[in-house]
Amino acid sequence: MKKVFIYLITFFSFTATLYAQNSCIKGKVISQSGKESLPGVNIIQANGKGVFTDHAGFFSICKLEKGTLSIILSFIGYEKRIIENIEINSSEAIIDLGKIELKETSIQIPEINVVSTYSSDNIFSNRQTSTSNTISKKELELTRPIGTEETLKKVAGINVSGDMGISNRLNIGIRGSYPRRSEKLLVLEDGSPIAPAPYLAPEMYYNPPTDRLDGIEIIKGADILTYGSNTMYGVVNYITKLPPSKPTLGIHLSSGENGYMSQLVTYGGTWNHTGAELQILNKSFDGFQENSQSNILNTTLKLYSEISKKQSIYFKLNYHQEKSKASYSSLTPFSYNLNPKANPFDADDLSTFRYAVDLGHQLELNKNWVLSTKIYATQFQRDWWRQENTLIKAKTAKSYLGEELINDRYSYLSEQSFGDNDWIRVGRLTNGRESTRARNRLFKTAGLQETIKYNWQAGNLSGKMEIGGKIHLEQFNDIEITNDSSRFAKSGKLVKDNKFTLWAASAYIKHTLSYKKINITPTVRYENIEMHRFDQLAISQNPLNNGTPYFGSTKNTFNTLLGGIASSYHLIQNDKNFLTLYGGFYQGYTPPTSGFGFLTVNDGVVNTKPKAEDPINIKPETSLNYEIGSRGYIINNFIATQFTWFSNNISNFYSAGRSEAFQSLGKINISGAEMVMQINLHNLLPMGKHELTLGSSATLMKSKILGGTILDGDLLKAKHTDISKQEIIDKINAAPLGYLVYVNGANGSDSLLSRPLETTDFNNIKKIEMVFGQNRIKNNRVPYVPQCILNFSVTYSYKGFSIGANYNIVESQYTDYINLDTETAEGAMGKLPSYRTIDATISYHFITSEKKWLKGLTLYMSGKNLNNAIYKASRLHRVSSGIMPGGFRQVIGGIKWNF
Repeated sequence: MKKVFIYLITFFSFTATLYAQNSCIKGKVISQSGKESLPGVNIIQANGKGVFTDHAGFFSICKLEKGTLSIILSFIGYEKRIIENIEINSSEAIIDLGKIELKETSIQIPEINVVSTYSSDNIFSNRQTSTSNTISKKELELTRPIGTEETLKKVAGINVSGDMGISNRLNIGIRGSYPRRSEKLLVLEDGSPIAPAPYLAPEMYYNPPTDRLDGIEIIKGADILTYGSNTMYGVVNYITKLPPSKPTLGIHLSSGENGYMSQLVTYGGTWNHTGAELQILNKSFDGFQENSQSNILNTTLKLYSEISKKQSIYFKLNYHQEKSKASYSSLTPFSYNLNPKANPFDADDLSTFRYAVDLGHQLELNKNWVLSTKIYATQFQRDWWRQENTLIKAKTAKSYLGEELINDRYSYLSEQSFGDNDWIRVGRLTNGRESTRARNRLFKTAGLQETIKYNWQAGNLSGKMEIGGKIHLEQFNDIEITNDSSRFAKSGKLVKDNKFTLWAASAYIKHTLSYKKINITPTVRYENIEMHRFDQLAISQNPLNNGTPYFGSTKNTFNTLLGGIASSYHLIQNDKNFLTLYGGFYQGYTPPTSGFGFLTVNDGVVNTKPKAEDPINIKPETSLNYEIGSRGYIINNFIATQFTWFSNNISNFYSAGRSEAFQSLGKINISGAEMVMQINLHNLLPMGKHELTLGSSATLMKSKILGGTILDGDLLKAKHTDISKQEIIDKINAAPLGYLVYVNGANGSDSLLSRPLETTDFNNIKKIEMVFGQNRIKNNRVPYVPQCILNFSVTYSYKGFSIGANYNIVESQYTDYINLDTETAEGAMGKLPSYRTIDATISYHFITSEKKWLKGLTLYMSGKNLNNAIYKASRLHRVSSGIMPGGFRQVIGGIKWNF
């Protein structure tokens, strides 16, 4: 009996111990400033055992013994936090610590931590006073985009005008900017410029793959002034992946229709306050059209280290290589309707090589002063052999091309009947052979930037002052080579050899003054730029060449002083509600590029062919921009919203678009409203672990050309139908003071017509100048500014399962300054019809599993343009290309495994 009693006592003691050891603590770790979830935070107990927060910032520690527990939370870029005296007893099996905030260190590098979180609730950046939009890591994982344009199209204020299948070359406009190669925007990666030459050649011939990104930040308004050149419309900052907290090997494989394949391998971790990761990406795609294959190899090494509590360093090395069958030559209306996938130009070859290095250092001088240093350098080589093309009538194809070529690459023309307005684009034949022309470019850029930040406080008044200075250098070599032996030949005669150099020095001061709920941030920026152009073929043939560095060069220098103010008022600010009113104005500018930086302007009239004695004096395009809006989170983040009204007033406008330039400097206005709303139903309704999110964004824009005279170089080169001719004649007769029409005069000179025109006059017109303003052309819109863009999304998730869909609507838009509604016969001009796209994604992430090999595994399938409604995406290259199609369906599946 005594033994039985002892056994019972032992059993109950063991059971009680087990019960205590089944106790757990749990919580969620977030950032103190932005309240974003922090994945990968290291949580260590006193016994040395630890866990990491999951992808949404949650953690749990179980099998705890009865007593008092302390935990230490550490995460790179944030101050260490210790939570002591956590009581563990048998009466409370689960202790919820709620939300635990970590404070950012003063030595954190902000450009690489802006949106590098998992939370999708943050639709804007708390770091900006003016308008901003963020695309989180969670959003990227939910949608699995194959290119950045796919996710940027959802952002309010952005218009995508694509010409490539997977966004190898970015083509977006922000608040009405011209979208071709995003040349009017400043695009950054981790805060460093990534255009081949941000001043001389800002066209985006490099765009980082989405596989390498943790998030994207889009910045508008007066905050742009601190970032650099091209401050008129907006800034896009790509945030690349941070090293993981624990050593992790990652494998991400995906494949899909049209020969799409992607392989990403990563390995990295954090050791003693130093994080490092190596990423290797290989991606291939056959393209949506014939002869449009591409292959990308992208390798990145990234390192971040907190050397001490007062300083940190950041280092990134990137190599990018692309080999593509990329073409400028695209479709005519006839070939688009017949076969939108047709592309007979098999000799178009694009090769790019990019080397880039970033080095950053943060030093806390004392509790109020922080000094930041950044050094960046890139070399980008673009070799592009493009087949020379010409336009012919389809009915003449057989006689022009011959039977062999027809059967080889134009078989889609067989058994077709042709009308007089049916044109096709074919390879140009010289002596029976097709040829190519190389447009090869080499860009080198480097910069040094110093920034000092000072924080102060006096009672209820506080301030954050930021002073920055930068030296930036660029060199751009532009050569062209022609061949006539074979369209596949990669050598020939050098016909162009230009070199451009640029030196830019800039400085800014930004001071945020805060009093209770009011913030006011004035910013002033100054830039000094010197640029040179060298015609190296002409210089090499000049016997007077004395070998001095700038012999034979053309020089342009200019200074720019810009200012702006952003302000905000926190109308509501508590644990459950946050609502801010904000507004501001600023001066923006776009510096002249290599193509427009060496012109002469006299009394507002541009001389495109200045003489040697004429002063080179063209200055930047400038703007005065206004915005006012509200943003916030309402009812415990049940609704997150941002609404903005904006107006951009642009003057000194010259570079209107491809083959479109203002002869007397133009003035335009683009205004509108942007709305973003996200409804997180799970934050209001008792849904447990179920999450249901509804999202929407809307962009409404109105544009008007207020003044200037423009000459459209493609207007009379286009192949006009009788309908387009009549439309142009009607426009001329409706505003005779706005259209200066010239025909060939008796002595061969241009003769101005002053009478009403007939349709029969069209073929005799030599030149048309469009004059905008009062009593001239008054109501024309700016090209590629649709009046309405809408986006709707829905996402449902439960534990590791998620499914979502997106519906995008883009209304019709003009593509030229004459606002031609009718499409020309080669597709270079005319209004783009509206279009709709539908995307959807389904995925499952194994958060926990008894099988260790399953933990960290994600399976997904994603469908793009599921309605397969092929549309006319752009005419960005105009007469040289025609119609760029979009909307082809693409389904991919993938597996992602971190272990």
